[in-house]
Amino acid sequence: MRTLLCVAVVLAACAPGERSRTPAGAGPAHKYAGTWEGRSYRSASDTGTPWRIVTAVAPDGSLRGTMTYTSVTAPPVPIRARDVSDTAVVNELGPYHSIAANADVVTVATGKVRGDSLNGTFEMRPAAGGNPIMTGNFRSKRVTP
Repeated sequence: MRTLLCVAVVLAACAPGERSRTPAGAGPAHKYAGTWEGRSYRSASDTGTPWRIVTAVAPDGSLRGTMTYTSVTAPPVPIRARDVSDTAVVNELGPYHSIAANADVVTVATGKVRGDSLNGTFEMRPAAGGNPIMTGNFRSKRVTP
């Protein structure tokens, strides 16, 4: 299935949001920097949509990055870290066109890091606002720091 969500999505962290005054090598944003590969799932029976997120800590301490889908050709999706802590990250993805929803959407993904894993949930809404049109979870592993 082509969920075309994230995570986490994941998903694993990204763009402007966390404005720490600590050096780039310090602070919670550093825990989420790197390359993450994972899948988002709409249900327990879903085989998941594979994706890759690449992030880095900017000089201002914010986390920046993009998500790309590894199974389809689609433009990169910008990710903004809205909240970053030692144990969790909240990312906003998009706006982007979701093939699964056949709509322009924004996705909010909330993930918790444990070792080299970042797992959590997502909620997709129309880019223009409104009620959620899709929810699910994501799982990912850090591939490179």
